[in-house]
Amino acid sequence: MNIPPLNLEVERIYFQVIRNDYKTLAFASTESREGVTSLATAIAQRSLLAGKSTLVVDLNLYHPSLESQGMTTVQSERGLLPNPELVGVAGEHAYFTGIIAPSKRETIMELRRPGSLEAYLEEWHKDYDLVIFDTSPMSRLNANNIPPERVAAAADGTIFVVMAGQTTTAMAAESVKKLNDAGAHILGSVINDKNNPSLKVEILREIGRLKKRLPKLAGKLRKMVLSSHLLSLEI
Repeated sequence: MNIPPLNLEVERIYFQVIRNDYKTLAFASTESREGVTSLATAIAQRSLLAGKSTLVVDLNLYHPSLESQGMTTVQSERGLLPNPELVGVAGEHAYFTGIIAPSKRETIMELRRPGSLEAYLEEWHKDYDLVIFDTSPMSRLNANNIPPERVAAAADGTIFVVMAGQTTTAMAAESVKKLNDAGAHILGSVINDKNNPSLKVEILREIGRLKKRLPKLAGKLRKMVLSSHLLSLEI
């Protein structure tokens, strides 16, 4: 799922980051494929458009998404994690500086150790204005993952992503409790309504079916829907 960096919701999230001068941002979710990587990527691109040096660190070891493009940008003094390099997201035309998911057992164990991730952050902030973490799903924790609440606790703020119609209230509440217990600063939640389009979107989709047979009527109806204050209200 590709989210444009100039999307209005992305702009609102980025504004909160800038207003509060957050230097490290983590994205977390209960299940996989809730939109964490897409949102993290969009925020990274928005940050780059603002002229900020940005680093995306892929710690989603359950489903790594960043792919190396073969161009190392900065040599790290700490040897276990891969060096920052030009990366891309599989299936999307999005490129930025990032660190691909570590695969070595010793690296994963070190990052679990208290203070280790914070030490990496201290080094990264010498070169980057914003560091973004993509984390593993909280319900998919196993011996090969880094606990997402551990990553969130090291960040200045965490955004919790929920897929509407997939994650139940009880599941989301349990994940939030884990984040709070770990000491994470939850900035808010983002509801991914990809599978639950708004009434306005659904009406426009149905109007689109009339375009071939009744183009004039379809055009009038479309204008009416787009100008409707009621249908434009956010819930």
